[in-house]
Amino acid sequence: MKKFNRFLFFAYREWALNIFNQISANNFDDEFILITNKNSCTKEFINKVNPNVIFFYGWSWIVPSSIVDNYICLCLHPSKLPKYRGGTPLHNQIISGEEESAVSIFKMDAGLDTGSIYYQKSFLLDGYLDDILDNITALGCKGTWKFIEDYKNNCCVFFTKQDHSKATVCKRRTPKESEIKPEDFLKHDSKYFFNMVRSLQAPYPECYIKCKTGRIVLKEIEVYDI
Repeated sequence: MKKFNRFLFFAYREWALNIFNQISANNFDDEFILITNKNSCTKEFINKVNPNVIFFYGWSWIVPSSIVDNYICLCLHPSKLPKYRGGTPLHNQIISGEEESAVSIFKMDAGLDTGSIYYQKSFLLDGYLDDILDNITALGCKGTWKFIEDYKNNCCVFFTKQDHSKATVCKRRTPKESEIKPEDFLKHDSKYFFNMVRSLQAPYPECYIKCKTGRIVLKEIEVYDI
């Protein structure tokens, strides 16, 4: 008789929801539960659900230690951990000029993106944000499905400790940081603005320039060498 498993997903960003939908649609033996309300992230609620594994994908809120310490909790972080721990890592990488990133799935602990890594696959930071998020979704599905299969088949699930000496941390970007000011053109080259515009796409705060009567929102950009 097959073992019944219950997998709980906390997610609300579109790419994370896409991973949940694809994973749950291809598994009919287990139960998949999606939670998008941050108020449900409590030990009391989770104890009632009693999941085997909890996935926090695209989740921006602090997860109580009472949950992390008592359940298998996995998080997906779009960077080559231990690099770019912290908030809005994808945008910070692109704007900083990084050409390659990774999907990292790790076991959560008390730190900020410091847990041991189960799965890490690289991808190129080419194209606009939608293209990049499609890559994250595809690799995220592969890594998540691999973990679920290993877990269900009682395989040894190996986690690799991060090298904390190589860690970098980025701060969560604020909407006002999407403004391009006149003095910025004297500080940065054209590639910086190209990366800024292509990474800050809806639903994230898009790049804009203030003018006398309002804002000019930059949705696409082309760069010409002179």
